[in-house]
Amino acid sequence: MTRGPARWPAGGQTQGHTGGLARGLASGLAGGLADPGRAELFSLALRYGPVTRGQLAEWTGLDASTVTRSLRPLIDDDYLRETGRPSASDQPVTRPAVAGRGRPVQVLSVNPGRHVALGVKVGPTAVSAVLTDLAATVIGRHTVPLASTEPSVALAAVCGAVDELLLAAGCDRADVLGVGVGLSGDIDPGSGACRLSAILGWRDVPVREPLAATLDLPVVVENDANTLALAEHWFGRGRGVRTLAVVTLGIGIGCGLVLGDRLHTGVRGIAGEFGHLPLDPNGRVCTCGARGCLEALAGDDAICAVSGCESVAEAMRVAAGQGAAAERARSAFRGAGDALGRGFAGLCNLVDPELVIIAGESSAAFGLMEPAARESLAVHGFSGIASEVRIEVDAGQEDLWTRGAASVAIRAGVGHL
Repeated sequence: MTRGPARWPAGGQTQGHTGGLARGLASGLAGGLADPGRAELFSLALRYGPVTRGQLAEWTGLDASTVTRSLRPLIDDDYLRETGRPSASDQPVTRPAVAGRGRPVQVLSVNPGRHVALGVKVGPTAVSAVLTDLAATVIGRHTVPLASTEPSVALAAVCGAVDELLLAAGCDRADVLGVGVGLSGDIDPGSGACRLSAILGWRDVPVREPLAATLDLPVVVENDANTLALAEHWFGRGRGVRTLAVVTLGIGIGCGLVLGDRLHTGVRGIAGEFGHLPLDPNGRVCTCGARGCLEALAGDDAICAVSGCESVAEAMRVAAGQGAAAERARSAFRGAGDALGRGFAGLCNLVDPELVIIAGESSAAFGLMEPAARESLAVHGFSGIASEVRIEVDAGQEDLWTRGAASVAIRAGVGHL
């Protein structure tokens, strides 16, 4: 069940850095969203709608007349639509259907087609992109294989994918709220540059500025795990959950954090580097150069090395069989699960999330890791937290990363960086 916030926090939607908006990010918006107060109301309606004016007043602490006055330009400019009285299926509407002197309570819903957004994931073998509406519903997809991860090659592929999607959908650039780009690594929140990406082999690569200049569109760049956390929080399993973590399993192990309803990225933008928790000083060497990081113990390479398989998918098939090879594969997943559980314990002991969502390319293998992970969490988690935190798997793979990137563009576009 979706629920609204008990009281909406003042200020922006990122806890930690407040990095700059991409050039021109707000200027392309119609007048209705140019005002920060209206943008906040629109954000609430987008995330928790359908909503009533009374709910928006309650969540923001504004009086009803101020809310009504602020909403009028959004309704006039077709960002919000009045859709009649609330029904039993309208969540999080909980107020009576009639208020005052018998006046009907009007439900407000976002017009998702008012703008489009683009989400792009830059990976080691391909650039994947989607076109979405304001509810992050995918309208179109395009993938460009990469011959190399050379920055000029990858960024050219991003521009090509964006142009192809807009052309195919018949969208004018004036319709575009923004372009979100997600990639693995350390992203400078101020400049939108990639400080370091071991997977891409990038160091100090400008990303946002060259893309914004070439595309002539607002661009925001974010760590890919953070994009998933935002997407889950605004539009997915974490909708209405105030504190959650999204842990991604794959070649790398990442984590996006939402603390107190805000995406938390830290002062330098590197909060949530879950895969680089130091767990075993005698463990395998990690891609970062350190020894015994969680990623080095539970990532895809570790599972393949212990199981003797070429891929995690192969290790899963082997583990389902019999004999020495099967036992070796199951042992690999148990070891990865044990390390992951210790990582969960550290995460839960520090931030006490209500929900941990497992996602990423290797999330399908979590079932083989889960018993060991939960046992390890129970041993190392403080004060019974293992029995309180919910751990869920979001196994959906199509559009996972790209939809997350689009969500970042949507959030930035409505004034909540």
